[in-house]
Amino acid sequence: MTIGKRHENMLLVACVLTLALIGIVMIYSATNVMAGSSAKYGRDAAWFLKKQILFLALGIAVWMVLARVDYDYYRRYMAWLMAGGFLCLLLVFVPGLRHSANGSSRWINLRICLFQPSEMVKFLLIAYAAWAIDRAATTDVGSLLTMRPYLKMMGVMALFTLPILKEPDLGMSVVICVSFMTLLFIAGFPAKVLLGILPVAVSGLVLLVKLEPYRMKRLTAFIDPFAQASGAGYQVVQSLIAFSNGGLIGSGLGSSKQKLFYLPEMHTDYIFAVVGEELGFVGVTAVGACFLVLVWVGFRIARRARDPFGKYLAMGFSVLIGLQAFMNMMVGLSLLPPKGMVLPFLSFGGSSLILHMAAAGILINISMKGAEGIVKETDHRRGRDRWPCLPGDSAC
Repeated sequence: MTIGKRHENMLLVACVLTLALIGIVMIYSATNVMAGSSAKYGRDAAWFLKKQILFLALGIAVWMVLARVDYDYYRRYMAWLMAGGFLCLLLVFVPGLRHSANGSSRWINLRICLFQPSEMVKFLLIAYAAWAIDRAATTDVGSLLTMRPYLKMMGVMALFTLPILKEPDLGMSVVICVSFMTLLFIAGFPAKVLLGILPVAVSGLVLLVKLEPYRMKRLTAFIDPFAQASGAGYQVVQSLIAFSNGGLIGSGLGSSKQKLFYLPEMHTDYIFAVVGEELGFVGVTAVGACFLVLVWVGFRIARRARDPFGKYLAMGFSVLIGLQAFMNMMVGLSLLPPKGMVLPFLSFGGSSLILHMAAAGILINISMKGAEGIVKETDHRRGRDRWPCLPGDSAC
């Protein structure tokens, strides 16, 4: 059965709003006791709920605007967008502007709210990769068959990743690098070269972990969390307890026991554990299914895009959102080491929610601007894209 653009957009809207609304409910459930008993939040049990509803309203407004802005504007002003993004990354190190929490300086204090530049930069880098791939293919026929354009792209990726590592934010750096390299691979980056780079990347990751004692503690706690249940493995153990409490259908909305000051960061990094405890396996499956459908729709939008830039932009955004969601959920289930990473659309936070909503708006614009059917590439590009064959596509 063929699914048209209108139905694709409806599926995308349904998935995004479903995830955001689940997030609002889970955030209130996770924070009402903490906020209601703390003078910091005015003893207002709905403090986090009100903030998140405001962020969602702003996100929807941005989403609706960007859904109507032709995505070709991002190509025209790519240099300015990248310069602005890099400047924002540097501002997190400026005294008086930066905001630090839990040993990291990842935010700019705008007085009325906090802004996390890395949330914006991850999308900017994907947009840059889409722009660079399109430009290399159209200005220099056959250049994507060589290493030169890929080396330039990886150089830009490294330049932007270094400040994020300095914050420090290893989890975000991994998400950006893996998403970026995945998009390059789809565009034709030689698999043999990629396999050659992989050992170097893994070695660098191991070195980064060894250089920071807290990262080593997280890794050892991940391997055997119950051996350090009162120390580095505390969060992991409490998250697993939350999932075990949930069972098949969950303990019920508002019935979480882990929110009673047992599991730290329940409203941000470990919001998935709240879903697991209160909604059980059914809720966890529903959230996972929403992300799968969202990524699938993103790939379909990519195949119908009117030009290569829109195609790679949609595919890159889909990979990025899917990868971050996957990593966060795996951390909650203790299948990956803790990384301090939020769950897209669900976790508390304005930067994450608004920027992910913005990405959804851009996806809808790509879908709306795309020509009917699958865009045909020029002769020198045919056969280079490693696209999965999706059900319902005429090319399958």
